[in-house]
Order: sequence, then structure tokens, then C-alpha cells
Amino acid sequence: MTFAESFEKYLDTHSTIDKDKTLDKISQEKKVSSPEYIKNLKVDATIDLHGLTRDEAWSRIDIFVDDCTRKGLKKIMLIHGKGNHNSESDCVLRNLVRLYIEKSSRLGTSGHPDNRNGGTGATWVVIKSNLNR
Repeated sequence: MTFAESFEKYLDTHSTIDKDKTLDKISQEKKVSSPEYIKNLKVDATIDLHGLTRDEAWSRIDIFVDDCTRKGLKKIMLIHGKGNHNSESDCVLRNLVRLYIEKSSRLGTSGHPDNRNGGTGATWVVIKSNLNR
């Protein structure tokens, strides 16, 4: 353990508050929760779900999110396509992705990229636990 680490541990143990560190942390949390900040984050990883069944897609998303969380990635893209028909109910993978995001405690804000990057045929999502890193 370095001197800095042991000193930090000493300060934490004896309830000394580093006001600058606290203010920086609050500032970072406000910045990170800003919709504009989240929208402008670059996508760190992408998975393409085209051609998969519902069960295969769910499993692949789960593995992908686990891997991205472990790697500390902040924003990921799930490409699901727009479906074969005009009906909202025929967008099987898009609905599956939405359901997965809603059920996952690890995932937060989501949205669709601009048309150049997939539009409604893709969904980006933020990994909450990695956002403050």
C-alpha cells in the first residue's frame, strides 16, 4: 500500500471530510445525470441481434451486458432492426430489447440514435453502475 493510499484510508477511518473531493463528486454526479451529457456519450460497444430468435437474443443481450459491465463500459448499442412489417407488434426484437432494458437493474437511460446510426432500428442504453466511473 502506498503512502497516499494509507493516508486516504486513515482519513476515511477518522471521519475527515475532503470538501474539494466531495464537491468534485457532486459536480460529476450532476454532469452525469444531465440528459445532454448522456445523449452525447460515445457508444462503447455494439451487438447486432438480426436473425436471432427471442430466446437467443435475450441470452446474447444478457451475456453482452455482463461483459460490458465488467469492462466498465458506459454506453452500449443494441441493433435489433425495425421489423418486417409496419405493425408495432411485429417488431419482435425491438420489443424484446425494450423489455430487457426495463427489467434490468443494471441499465438506465435509453434511446434511439439518429437515422445515420440506425434510428428506430437500434437502441442505445447506459450502464448505470459504470456511468460514475
